[in-house]
Amino acid sequence: MHQNMFSISVASAFFFTEIKTGALKKLLSGFVEELWVKWELQGMVTLSLLLQFALVWLGHHRRHQGKYSHYVAILVWSAYLAADWVATVALSALLKAKVGELHSELVVFWTPFLLLHLGGPHTISAYSLTDNELWPRYLLGFFIQVGVAIYAYVKFRSDNSVLTYMAIPIFVAGIIRYGERICILRAASRKQFSNSVFSSTSRDAEKRLDNILTNSSTSSHVPQTLDEYLREKNVIEEGKSFHKAFYLYKMYVPLFSELRLRIYRNLREHFMLSHSIPAEDAFKIVQIELGFLYDMRYTKSTVLQSKKGKILQGIYLLSTFSVLIAYSITVGNFSYPAVDIYITCFLLGGAILVDIFSVILHFLSDWTMFYLSIPSNEGHKFLGGTIATRLVHFEAKKKGIVSMAQHSLIDYCFKVNTSCWTSILRVLDTEDLFGKFWYTSWEKVNPNLKNFIHLHLQEKFIRYQNIKDEVSRERIDKNFEEFDHQLLSSILKERGDHVLQGKGVVFMDEFKWSINDVEFSHSILLWHIATFVLFYDDKRRYSSSALGSYCQISKLLSNYMMYLLLVRPLMLPKGIGQVRIRDTEEEVMRFFGHVKSLNNNDAASALLHMENEFPLSSIHGKSVLRDGCKLASMLKALGEELQWDLEDKWEMIANVWMEMLAFAASKCRWKQHATQLRHGGELLTHVALLMAHLGLTEHIRIVPQQSAEEQSLKWDWEQLSHMSYYLA
Repeated sequence: MHQNMFSISVASAFFFTEIKTGALKKLLSGFVEELWVKWELQGMVTLSLLLQFALVWLGHHRRHQGKYSHYVAILVWSAYLAADWVATVALSALLKAKVGELHSELVVFWTPFLLLHLGGPHTISAYSLTDNELWPRYLLGFFIQVGVAIYAYVKFRSDNSVLTYMAIPIFVAGIIRYGERICILRAASRKQFSNSVFSSTSRDAEKRLDNILTNSSTSSHVPQTLDEYLREKNVIEEGKSFHKAFYLYKMYVPLFSELRLRIYRNLREHFMLSHSIPAEDAFKIVQIELGFLYDMRYTKSTVLQSKKGKILQGIYLLSTFSVLIAYSITVGNFSYPAVDIYITCFLLGGAILVDIFSVILHFLSDWTMFYLSIPSNEGHKFLGGTIATRLVHFEAKKKGIVSMAQHSLIDYCFKVNTSCWTSILRVLDTEDLFGKFWYTSWEKVNPNLKNFIHLHLQEKFIRYQNIKDEVSRERIDKNFEEFDHQLLSSILKERGDHVLQGKGVVFMDEFKWSINDVEFSHSILLWHIATFVLFYDDKRRYSSSALGSYCQISKLLSNYMMYLLLVRPLMLPKGIGQVRIRDTEEEVMRFFGHVKSLNNNDAASALLHMENEFPLSSIHGKSVLRDGCKLASMLKALGEELQWDLEDKWEMIANVWMEMLAFAASKCRWKQHATQLRHGGELLTHVALLMAHLGLTEHIRIVPQQSAEEQSLKWDWEQLSHMSYYLA
């Protein structure tokens, strides 16, 4: 639906302008109509500027995941569409107005400011990736709206007014800002973004690369590792994370365009995070990488990084500052209404403040930390020793992803069942999207969870490497690459079955019906219900201190996967999960009837005895409630039979959930990962990128070097853009 929003916004603006006069005459009294006509443009331009301030703040904060991210997303969507709509309505009102109707020449002076507002602030260029693909429509809108603005300016200008000439620099600034937006949207579109990966395509570039890679005479001057390169460049300690993230981002960014990478076996170490790196640092680096990607796809950060962009930015600020000074000097000579004079000052000052706020936010961004942390000259070195070091040290306190969404299906059913607003909202919101967001909670991604995820992925990689090494020592033939791909695919397909196999044949035979024999969404629901029942049953039977870290991790991952299934189903493999969720919800409500208050401990106890109390014939549709409770009973009984302690049982369950999380991360399309960055990003995306850094993705193929001089193969971080082309 969003792909048509631009056309709807423009069309509705002109339609509103066309009918409002007739509607006002019929619906409003003469006094109100006169008041509306008098203050319409003043209200429109003021609202348009206020929306720019809102977009600066919202565009910056929507990159953060957390409790209020859904509400921020709604506000961003509303402000993003309203900003274009209000500016277009104001321009169309000027287009429809007649000479003599406007009571002040200042109203015409406001025209170029509307072009500034249509260009938008630096903190947001697109609401979604779809906006980037629609850049031709925005380009057409650019020509139309610039034409309308110029027509209105010529139509109402006064040859004797100094405002006529003061408006010209604002027109220049407005065209720069609006054109800037079109260029950014085009550069961030899928095709252009993919092409930017291959920035060097000439034969000379390829020849230079061959010299870099195989020329032994220069090999001694080429750093072998990124750490050596950063030491050689005197990067300050606090800034190394930003540099590691930047270089990894440059090499892995093709994945987000659904491109496949070929990496030479001798160079793979340069593309991987070190095994010795702590989990906190690994998640922090991934967080910075995704921040770079967000800036490239959703903001105008590239404008403030390039030389051309800085020149245009200088022209923009010079134009607005010069007009503000000229207006301040000459405003006393005008006999315009005081309100119009104040609105003009507000527009001039607001245009400058919006840009200054955007520049400050960019100055505090990861891009600035990247550039400041590597002193390039004496002046920069002095800055790096004072301001830069303090800034980088402050920014270096980041700890990666902070929070993760949580959704408990049983809790959700109780809350919806007892809410008096449910039946009212369901009339308009048939899929209960509002309810799903409203009842989503948030938990911190604590260090224990990060360590658990990081360790699991490392163990998966080591197992993958060990199997490859054993096979390669026994037989190295032409089919080894095919074997490697099949081995990787089989490891990535694990979604809990490997954990069961590790526990023995009994486990695999007893529980494979809940993992291997059902589709993925079905498996998530089964294990989610079982985890809920066992968690609150153990909480009822034991003290909270007896429930260890694996128990908490299982609960976090279970509720997070349920959240993905309920709220972000496009990030998971296709299935009929939504049908099963609906039928299971109905089954929960039927089982508990009209119980108004029942704590989770009592609910879990009731569900454990469900088989005895709930006849099989009453099971509804695709509901998995009964099977989920059966799974919980089997896990509890087997744990008692084998005399497990709580930690053993929950360790197994936590590892099953971790395999499900890794499976979902590997199956989710990279485009979907990039799409969710507009909502602050998902834990699933961080896991997918961590897996990619370990080579645990089917989008990366490790291939042998064709050159006979494999041992002299070196890596040059200075030629990173060329290397991307050579290896991709």
